[in-house]
Amino acid sequence: MFFRLMYHIVLPIYVVFVIFASISLDKTQNAFIMIGFGLLFIISIFLEKIYPRLFVFIAASEIISLLLFHFTSQLNWCYSIYIILLSKFLFQFKGAVKGIFLGFVFMVFYTVIRATYSPVNSYSIFGVGSDFLTSIAVVLIIQYIIEMETKKNTLIEEKKREELRHQEEKGKLIAEMAAGLAHEIRNPLTIIQGFLQHSKGANYNIEPWYDIIFSEVNRMNKLTVEFLQFSKPDVSQYQAYSIHECLKRVITLTQSETRRLGHQIVYTEDNPDLLVKMDFDKMVQVFVNLINNAIQSMVESGHITIRLFKVENLAVCEVCDTGAGIEDADLNKIFNPFFTTKSEGTGLGLPICQKIIQDHGGTIEVSSTPNYGSTFTISLPLDIDANHELDFAKD
Repeated sequence: MFFRLMYHIVLPIYVVFVIFASISLDKTQNAFIMIGFGLLFIISIFLEKIYPRLFVFIAASEIISLLLFHFTSQLNWCYSIYIILLSKFLFQFKGAVKGIFLGFVFMVFYTVIRATYSPVNSYSIFGVGSDFLTSIAVVLIIQYIIEMETKKNTLIEEKKREELRHQEEKGKLIAEMAAGLAHEIRNPLTIIQGFLQHSKGANYNIEPWYDIIFSEVNRMNKLTVEFLQFSKPDVSQYQAYSIHECLKRVITLTQSETRRLGHQIVYTEDNPDLLVKMDFDKMVQVFVNLINNAIQSMVESGHITIRLFKVENLAVCEVCDTGAGIEDADLNKIFNPFFTTKSEGTGLGLPICQKIIQDHGGTIEVSSTPNYGSTFTISLPLDIDANHELDFAKD
């Protein structure tokens, strides 16, 4: 927009200004010829926009008409027209070497024409030197602008490609999830359908199969609820909370069941004052899910170790168990929707945990050794401002 304004409006106005100035100052020897070359130059400017395929011919016409206009006007003010025209060519012929060469050629043309009407003395020589340096500065500035614009466009294109890739991955994931949900719901529906057909021979009495049917309906409901939780956008309102207090709540909620099954929770923290912007209830949900998974993985009495510590600007929490562990082949799949190694699992628990952690700007990773146990590591960005305020309050 700025370039078009300069080239198609400012430049023609400046040519008209030079025409009036040359006539008023009685510089030109033939006003009609000067006006003719000025009009030819202006027409060439607009012809380039109309006939872009004739660029070479029109560019030559622009340069020749400018030289003749400068020669007939006999004004040094034509220098600005050279610079504007040079700027246009620099945007079309990118590259510092090409730019400096074009600048040199334009200044040679300008100097030769200027020498036809200006006396050769020290002042004019220094003036030519100043014009050369100015043209080089213009070339370098425009090359810098072009380089910055190119980088900007590259970043925009990369962002667009990344967004497109994200949308494609999201669409693929939704398709896989929909297929998985349909498969998971079809199984209980088939079971219910079978029992209803059996009930025909028993006067539609479903009492013998009521518990099974009710259980399958509950399973479908659980699947639907978890699927909606996984797929809906994050609308949480985050506030600064202590991750230590969150873990204490989790331990309180799970301690009873853990002890009942003969297991033990061991909690250690290096720094209890780690504040994280979070949805407190959702974060509790994540850790409760991990501890429940740990409980289910341990057949005999075992230990669940929870460690909280700080790494740079991250609050890191490890949840370790002494359970059956995860096979290497399954490690890359456990966060996939509907993947489960449990007979009664939905396969949405860990994907939901991962989504919640990602919504908080964090990461969740897993390492495991079959028959020895698994370790889930959650890293969450600290609320720097809230932690600074807490440190200041202590001081």
